[in-house]
Order: sequence, then structure tokens, then C-alpha cells
Amino acid sequence: MRLLTCIIAAGLFAVAAIPAGAATVAYGEAFDTLYQIDLQTRTASPIGAAGFLGSQRIGNISGLTLLGDGSAYAVSGSLKALLRINLSSGSSQVIGNLGLSNQGSGQFDALDLGMASDCDGVLWLVSGTLQLLWRVDPVSGIPTLVGSMGHSISGLAADGDVLYGTGSNGDHTLYRVDKSDASATVIGSFGDEAPAALNSVSMSFAEDGTLWAVLNYVPPASGSITPDWNDLATVDPATGRMHVLGPITGPDSLKQVGMKGFTTGPAVCRGVQPPSPAPVDSPWMLALLAGLLAWVASTQRHRLQRA
Repeated sequence: MRLLTCIIAAGLFAVAAIPAGAATVAYGEAFDTLYQIDLQTRTASPIGAAGFLGSQRIGNISGLTLLGDGSAYAVSGSLKALLRINLSSGSSQVIGNLGLSNQGSGQFDALDLGMASDCDGVLWLVSGTLQLLWRVDPVSGIPTLVGSMGHSISGLAADGDVLYGTGSNGDHTLYRVDKSDASATVIGSFGDEAPAALNSVSMSFAEDGTLWAVLNYVPPASGSITPDWNDLATVDPATGRMHVLGPITGPDSLKQVGMKGFTTGPAVCRGVQPPSPAPVDSPWMLALLAGLLAWVASTQRHRLQRA
């Protein structure tokens, strides 16, 4: 029994040493519904709808992002408003009007909005239509214009205090966006794996540095063999190269709706993170486990000799 107990203890110690940060769960918004996404299986499960403001449905939700305290925010393209999202129910609270009505394009006044939060708890908002960057107060929803990016960037993600943006409507490019003046610097093209029908990209950094992305087609290319409108991918933040992992599957309600809000968690503040636990296969961890097992075997051998 003692041998079994020691072996179990060793196993539990090893499990505890597995490094944190390998993202497995994310959240996405598709029009007005929040989904939980299993990143390993690429399956999405509905959580709930955002609800209504009076008689108007709160829809065209994009830019889903989390602050360090776990609170979730997004923007509604139909209301031109900042939202606070309940991750347990999907319901939303309208924080404030962004003051961007009648500035978009087409019959739906589209602004192609994206949003991300950084380590300072600041919300950053972009419009691919207007090519502009704003700071947004999460308390009031009031935006402060930073400037023109000069590119149609609609996806935004923060790694520490660095903003990354994705081009939209045929611009298959990853950019670095300067928070002081909104200037956008090209990092690189998405490469050959980026589908030609790609409409927009929503991104989020995981704790381990992986830049995850949801690809939105809206609608899929003519003759597409799949009814799904969203793929899961990763993007290399150093080069911009994209690797498409496959379609995000889920209920029928997701098959004809593009997902434009996506997050794996708050911005990773690498300078203030606690040190990560040592991986199980690190040399000192393997030596420790070997020593522990040797001690267990020796103890058991001596007990058998005395019996």
C-alpha cells in the first residue's frame, strides 16, 4: 500500500509541474450568440444570446476581449456600442454608445470593428472601414481617436503591450499597430494557406505565446464542400504566416454565421507573470522522479527482506 501511495504521489507531483498556458478553451461571438470553443477538437458549443436593447436585437458582435480581472467586453456593429458580456450566459450589458453611427458603409452602416485589451486594461478599437484606431474607456464606452492606420485592419490582438492587427477584405497581411500614433507596420503575408475567400480574421494570444485565429468567410466560396463559415488557425507573430487547422464545427445555428469575436483570455503580461512551472521532461524533474522511484523500490525491498 505504501508503495502504491508513493507512486501516486510522484505522479501527482509530475502532473502539477505541467506548464500552464497551453490554451484549450476559447470564446467566440457569432452575430449575437456567445460560444465556447474547444481548441483541440475545434468544436463550438452555444452559451447564450446577447439579448435586446429595447426592441432591437444586440447583434453584429465582434472584438470579444477579456481584461485581467476576467471581465469580457465586445462591440456591437448594429448598435455602435460597447458591450460587457456575461461569459456564463452570453447576455450583454450596453456600456455606452461609441458615437460612430452613420459613419460606416453600405445599407447596414458597416464599420468592420475589432477590439483588444492590453496589460494596462485599455481597450483598443479598430475599424477596417474607416482605417482608424481608438482608445476606449471600459467604464463609459467613450472612444478617443488615436489616428489613421492607413490600412483596412479589422482584427486586433495584444501580446503584452504590443498590438497586432489583421487586414480584411482581401488584405491577407499581419501588421504591428503603434498605440501612440496608430501607424501600422507590415509584418508579413498570411501565405499560401490563407483561403482566397477569407473575409476577416479575429485573433487572440494564449499564455504560451500561440497566436490563435478564427477565419471568417461570410459566405464561403462558391462551390465550397463545407457549410461551415469559420476555420480555426494559428498565425506566426514573427512572420505573419498562417496555418489553417480546419473548420470550427458545432450546431446548425453556427453553419451560416460568421464568427468575428474571439478570445482565449486576457492579454499576456509577460513582464509580470510568475515563473512557469518546470516541464515534466526537464532534466532535474526527471532526476527527481527517478530518485523518488528508486527510494520507493529500496524501501519496499528492505521491508520484504525483514518479513
